[in-house]
Amino acid sequence: MPVFSYEGFDKTGRHISGKIEAENDAIARDIIKNKGIYIKNLVSLEKQGRRGREKIRKEDFALSIRELATLLNSGLTLDESVSGIIAQMKEGKLRDVYTSIQKQVREGKSFSKAASQYPELFSDISLSMIRSGEASGTLDLVLQHIAEFLEESIRFRSKVMGILTYPIIMAVVGCLVIIFVFTFVTPTITRIFSEISLKLPLPTLILIKISTFLKQYLFAVIVFLGFFVYLVKRYISSERGMAKLARIRKRIPYLGEIFFKSEIANFTGTLGTLLEGGVEILTSFNIAQEVISSPDLKEQIGKARDLISHGQSVSSALRKTTIFPYTVIQLISAGEKSGTTPQMLKKVSTNFKDEVSQKATRFVTVLEPFMILFMAVVVGFVVISIMLPIFQISQSIR
Repeated sequence: MPVFSYEGFDKTGRHISGKIEAENDAIARDIIKNKGIYIKNLVSLEKQGRRGREKIRKEDFALSIRELATLLNSGLTLDESVSGIIAQMKEGKLRDVYTSIQKQVREGKSFSKAASQYPELFSDISLSMIRSGEASGTLDLVLQHIAEFLEESIRFRSKVMGILTYPIIMAVVGCLVIIFVFTFVTPTITRIFSEISLKLPLPTLILIKISTFLKQYLFAVIVFLGFFVYLVKRYISSERGMAKLARIRKRIPYLGEIFFKSEIANFTGTLGTLLEGGVEILTSFNIAQEVISSPDLKEQIGKARDLISHGQSVSSALRKTTIFPYTVIQLISAGEKSGTTPQMLKKVSTNFKDEVSQKATRFVTVLEPFMILFMAVVVGFVVISIMLPIFQISQSIR
């Protein structure tokens, strides 16, 4: 029998929650009402289980934070604001998250404490800013900064993915075409050559060997490649693997600069958002350092944080690291003099993200002809390997 989870209030206004077995939703509601409980929320645990596997879109979460900030800014209480965004949401995991947060807030927990139970949504950056906003009474402004940060991250990611989509599709289609040609087309054409007592050219022999191998072991090759990719992903997700990958990326010509500037953009954007949200500077450095994957950059940021703890300014501390570009330090210095350091850090991040997008676009533009050339070489090899024996046969007939 299905199990339902419910929340509601009794006649005295006391909050009540629990679970109940019933054949369907209507019967469950009748049983609960007969107990004198006014139902606020009733959810099938089977549906909740399906929602547990549901993935929340970052766009939807960013929009919910934006709406929550707007409602708080209009003068509503936190409970009323959360009720407002829950009322606008469709049934789903995100709605359940906010319902749970509201329940915990009504029980006396702070919004940051309730939100910390959902680290997949509320990162350390967001939670630190929320705590600062709660302490200073500016939660609405802090949530607005978080929403802007999330929206900017989504825009940047979408821009980069848009740039990379075409070459990725082209590479996948090209690989599938090559596999199809070597596995299904080539064996049919070259079968006749094996039946003729003719000394085949080296390219034709290589083609026959490759096509025979792929036809016999295609499934094993796919399994091996899948397992290899799994091992690589598992390795690079570890701390040691991420450090190794960061060092390799740094050495790649042209791409190394793109990755480095992307790291700088992430660091300055995160640091600016945290400082703008009222988070203490050393705490901001600690959190912003965690968004960096490059071990060298992390080490330099740690040194800068130590210098700041001894009374130095952000710009002078970063200048002594020798790894941050001159323009970054100059802009931060200008921000310190004018009292707009957070805004200047975010401006640096925006400038570097724009530069990363432009460089990535140029790289893809150069990469596309090389991919086409590679495909042309493969197809040319297949054509030559097939045509050479045909020419030999025609010569022997003459």
